[in-house]
Amino acid sequence: MDSTIYGSPRRDRFKQRHKLLSKEFYACDLDFVLVTKTPVPDVIAVLDYKANDGERITFAEVIAYCSMIRRGIPVYVIRGNVETGAFEIEQFVGGHHREPRAEFKPITRVLNWEQFGDWERRLRDAAEATWEP
Repeated sequence: MDSTIYGSPRRDRFKQRHKLLSKEFYACDLDFVLVTKTPVPDVIAVLDYKANDGERITFAEVIAYCSMIRRGIPVYVIRGNVETGAFEIEQFVGGHHREPRAEFKPITRVLNWEQFGDWERRLRDAAEATWEP
């Protein structure tokens, strides 16, 4: 695999240092933002990967997810095995940062990266079909 697509140690260090600034400077790291450049340069969706080990949604993520969907940007949580591409895909539909509480709608299960690519293609095609020139 091409080493240029791995995470940046500098970016990780930036996030670590940011946490030292103030307890009031809340933030979260959204994993992946799908964009398109044609027919309209725009954001298609936000994907947030969670391992299948019970990784929970944080209160800051709930705030960010809610902000995205208020702006019409769908948020999907992808859970599963990054090596095989076997994933459960859920769409965030709402929640509240207290507790934190997050509500999801199951979308699909894919068994490999090829099926994930097929799902993403359908997602992109559906988003692009709604844009007017």
